[in-house]
Amino acid sequence: MVAWALKNPLLLLAAALPPLLTVAYFAMIGTPAPAVRSSLDEINAPISLEELRKTLAEERRLLQVSEKTQSALRIEVIALRKAYAAGEVGRERVAEAEQSFIAALRRLHELRHSVTEADIAITEAVLGEKVLRLPVLPRGGFAETAELTRFNGAGQWTLKDAPRIERYFTGKFGRSLPVTAMGQSQTHRRLGFDHRDSMDVGLHPDSIEGRTLIEFLRQSGIPFLAFRQAVPGSATGPHIHIGRPSARALR
Repeated sequence: MVAWALKNPLLLLAAALPPLLTVAYFAMIGTPAPAVRSSLDEINAPISLEELRKTLAEERRLLQVSEKTQSALRIEVIALRKAYAAGEVGRERVAEAEQSFIAALRRLHELRHSVTEADIAITEAVLGEKVLRLPVLPRGGFAETAELTRFNGAGQWTLKDAPRIERYFTGKFGRSLPVTAMGQSQTHRRLGFDHRDSMDVGLHPDSIEGRTLIEFLRQSGIPFLAFRQAVPGSATGPHIHIGRPSARALR
């Protein structure tokens, strides 16, 4: 437990603050993945990759600002709690600072998720187009290159099977599966990709967790694409796409 906490600085941060903030922390890490979107009617005219890259650059800038903001608010909360214990400020002032910190921490969590999702979507858009030009794999076929691994599982796959994968991963590693997009996420919709029956997992396919998940998917006959090579300018592009390849939606 201690080793896990050391790998999760936000947990240590929350533990150093009042119980209210600890509750807020667990509320954030328990935030469900984006809701499954089942209708292509929700896909508007797709934006270009260049536009998405500009949006990603702006979100990264906002992320840096948000990190500084929550850090400053954390220091303020700790100082005010000491002042309250010394009788120098009222409880209302401390509560106000705590609420501001919770809001900043939640915003930081949302921005981190958004940046990761956009990074992964860009990788999928660039390398995914290459996948669609590759020879179609036979049922049960497997192929691997320096950029990606493909598996055309013969099993029947729908997003209804996602909980089984999540339970396996949690039982194996003691933490939630890092799902970055479940079904038709906002980012995939903006890119014009049909991602309705797919899920993206933010694991590097060559990591221990990534290799273990890939082996489980193969044994279960679940189709996947494992992107191991990040696109230049994309920090977290490597991921595992569970489901059939996502194609550009036809209008």
